[in-house]
Amino acid sequence: MIVTLTEFNTYTGNMENTTDVNSMKERFLKSAQEIVSHHLGYSVENSDYDDFICGIGQPMLYLFANPITQITTLTISGVAVSSDSYSIKGHGLRLNDGVWPVGIDNIHAVYKAGWSSGTVPDSVKQAIFQIASLLLQEAGGNIGITGKTMSENSRTFINYTNFDKWLDKIDEYKIVRLV
Repeated sequence: MIVTLTEFNTYTGNMENTTDVNSMKERFLKSAQEIVSHHLGYSVENSDYDDFICGIGQPMLYLFANPITQITTLTISGVAVSSDSYSIKGHGLRLNDGVWPVGIDNIHAVYKAGWSSGTVPDSVKQAIFQIASLLLQEAGGNIGITGKTMSENSRTFINYTNFDKWLDKIDEYKIVRLV
């Protein structure tokens, strides 16, 4: 996982440390990381990718995950591309001289992308903490039902899980692409 149980305990101030509680907290952290990864469209953890990309005649070629940490193999129509002919820029590859040739799935990239625990942006880590904290708070069916009565009128408020306010803060890392 991209964040540790120790970091989560410090963040929440919940230092319960039994095997069952730690297992539950780790499930919440894993779920929160999956929610963030789903929102961004790629795994936040450094992972392996094997993608075919359509060249569009531009000097930049955008891959499907962020940030690129290693290119294992890169080919254009089956011909290997030398690593000194391009440079990595975030989730893209800039061809040093020229443009990536136009074609349908003509570029094959095998690569690693994502963050390690020490390199993940603070805002991404914060979103994971906040979502996991909400999941922890809701454990045991505690979904936050409250009521208010004034004269003959009463209102019931139900706090439901909506992660949008935390996920919106990390949209800058989202990769938007047409499918």
